[in-house]
Amino acid sequence: MNLTGLLSSNESRQLNALSLLAQAGLALYRGNRQIALLLAGAAVLAYRVSWLGIVAQIGIRLYEQFR
Repeated sequence: MNLTGLLSSNESRQLNALSLLAQAGLALYRGNRQIALLLAGAAVLAYRVSWLGIVAQIGIRLYEQFR
């Protein structure tokens, strides 16, 4: 299986979305509502298109690092 096949598999998309939702829950627990909302939105993207969720997650982490 090649990389695009792995990223587009149903299990990969579900795992990525669940991971992002868990991260959103942790951000919300820490009191960071903006990051939690961004991560929840990225989870929706990841469930639809796995690579787009990964790109969104990287962007959110960079935003969080440099703000």
